[in-house]
Amino acid sequence: AVIKPDEIEAGIATSTQDLLVGASPGVVVTTDGGNPTGGATIRIRGGSSLTASNDPLVVIDGVPQTNQSQGGGMSALTMVNPQNIESMTILKDASATAIYGSRASNGVIIITTKKGMSGRPQVNFSANFSVNTARKRLNVMNGQEFADIVTDRLGESTAAQLGYNGTIYNTDWQKEVLRTSFSHDYNLSVGGKAGILPYRVTASYTNNQGILKTSGMERTTVGFNLSPKFF
Repeated sequence: AVIKPDEIEAGIATSTQDLLVGASPGVVVTTDGGNPTGGATIRIRGGSSLTASNDPLVVIDGVPQTNQSQGGGMSALTMVNPQNIESMTILKDASATAIYGSRASNGVIIITTKKGMSGRPQVNFSANFSVNTARKRLNVMNGQEFADIVTDRLGESTAAQLGYNGTIYNTDWQKEVLRTSFSHDYNLSVGGKAGILPYRVTASYTNNQGILKTSGMERTTVGFNLSPKFF
């Protein structure tokens, strides 16, 4: 399966793993609860082992990546700016193991980044701004309502032992920890061909503030790509 993200999808996505959500049959992507720096659980054709890793092999421009934390996140997919991706190829069948060996037993995600092209130098700049907010909040009891339930079900003596017979504080913890945040992303690229040497230089900055007050991701990436063909 080949996935080619368009400019709108790449601009909205913070991480490359966001582009895989619902993009191909048989590929299930479970994100980390909306955490900007969190990785995602990716399963191709389901899990195959109870004790070993079920993560697919990620290959970026021919270089296999490890599952160690890099690029500020728990996945190799977080260190690639989505706007620098030309295409993603997902190998689901057993034939993938013939190319990459046993590491490909859970499938392979091959990422190809954009390269320089012949012609006059092209300069591209994109900027995205977004507002993040909680879609809804849970309807829970306040302090007084909870104290009344304890008193009604367990009696006043039990409520007194638990401390629900004095001053009641009605703190809305959802309001205290959640926020409306503002995120922005900038990407600049220069590509062309100097003689026989296609080149592409990119620089990007992402500041994604989560709706949880203690969450957020700030990422700066710089890329320099040369792809000559001598013969």
